[in-house]
Amino acid sequence: MKLNRNQFNQQLFGQLQIVFGFIALASLLWYSISSSPPSTPSQYSIPTEIIDQQNNRSQKVMAEQPTQKPREQQFQDQRYSVVEGDTLEAIFLRKKLSIKVLQDILEADEPYLELDVLRPGDHLDFLIDQSNNRLEALSRIVDPSRTVTYQRNEENFMYNETLTPTTKIAEVTRGQIIGSFYVSASSSGLSDKGVMTITQLLKNTLNFKRDLRAGDHFQVVMEREVIDGQSIGKDRLLAARILLRGKEFGAYLHNDGSYYNAKGESLVPALLRYPTRKKYRISSSFNPRRVHPVTGRVKPHNGVDFAMPTGTPIISTGHGRVTRVANHRYAGKYIDIDEFGAYSTRFLHLSKILVRKGQQVERGQVIALSGNTGRSTGPHLHYELHIRSRPVNPMTAKIPMLKSIPNNEIKGFDLHVVDMQNLMLSKEKIVHLNKQHKNQNKQAKLQVQLEQTSMPSSTTSPSAG
Repeated sequence: MKLNRNQFNQQLFGQLQIVFGFIALASLLWYSISSSPPSTPSQYSIPTEIIDQQNNRSQKVMAEQPTQKPREQQFQDQRYSVVEGDTLEAIFLRKKLSIKVLQDILEADEPYLELDVLRPGDHLDFLIDQSNNRLEALSRIVDPSRTVTYQRNEENFMYNETLTPTTKIAEVTRGQIIGSFYVSASSSGLSDKGVMTITQLLKNTLNFKRDLRAGDHFQVVMEREVIDGQSIGKDRLLAARILLRGKEFGAYLHNDGSYYNAKGESLVPALLRYPTRKKYRISSSFNPRRVHPVTGRVKPHNGVDFAMPTGTPIISTGHGRVTRVANHRYAGKYIDIDEFGAYSTRFLHLSKILVRKGQQVERGQVIALSGNTGRSTGPHLHYELHIRSRPVNPMTAKIPMLKSIPNNEIKGFDLHVVDMQNLMLSKEKIVHLNKQHKNQNKQAKLQVQLEQTSMPSSTTSPSAG
């Protein structure tokens, strides 16, 4: 029995050694696998490099998404209506906008001076970046047909103009004198400007206080620009006549921008070519793309500079009304004058202004003294001539300089007078001045002329349009 028990114990011990040997071997194998990285990735494990790359890419996409989302959402259009007493600087301060930006805009506006005088009711549109309250663009609605914009361009601002097409109509006003001409014409619907223009044109041939009688008639044709049937305030006298006791006193606009009576004799003295009594040297000519001598930037030079000593008398080049007297950061002291017809003039860098806004001035009248105010490189006068609100070269532009219409244009003018008189006598109130009507009008003019004068030669005369 004892022998068998010893054998049993030996066998049991041997079996236990085998079991523990297997356990030790398995433990050693497990430790070896877990302590060393796998040589190839399995379908359940992702290398840490790939995980890092994915995380970086996700962070980059998340960082880029807010700036790439439509930046327009960060811009806001703000419209401001100008009230009495407002200035551009006060408006900028109220909106907490940079005064340096305002100065940059005024510099861009120097050739145009569109922002210099604000009127109550004017609309200003501000495009502002809300993220930093930075002004990107400023627009002013000059009138329903025209908007000017100052758009940020890198470090400065650029001037742009947007025009809305208009339709031109001729509106006929007919009336009878009851009391004064002013009261009678105003009651018939003529504006103060229209009445004043007629009065100024005819005052040398007609005494409005002494000659007019109750029952005398007047007829007026005004050109109006309209958008969607609404007048935009751009009116121009085409023709007017007052009939008293069988005699006509009339004024007709010719294609040179001046007014004449039915015989072709001028009713407005000719414009002077030079704004001084003696000629001075031109130091800078009219140039739409001049390099500015101070800033070095390309900017239109909308007038002519005359080098002259400070204090030189400056004269009005025509008969008109002073529409603006102002002092500008860059243009200095300056004057705007609205001449009769299509013409207006501007005088910059003055040392002293001798007229006031609204004053009537005569051709050759001293209106100011030259100077060196504003941004200037030396004493001089900057003189501008505008035709239909557009700057032209005052040294070469065609301006009224004759006392009567030349012979080669008189036949065309006669046709125009007949056309206006027929329109005044008709029952029409409004006539559209489109191209089709103008073409029909030319044929009607020729027919009327043939019937009234029996002069076949007039059919070969070119119209002065």
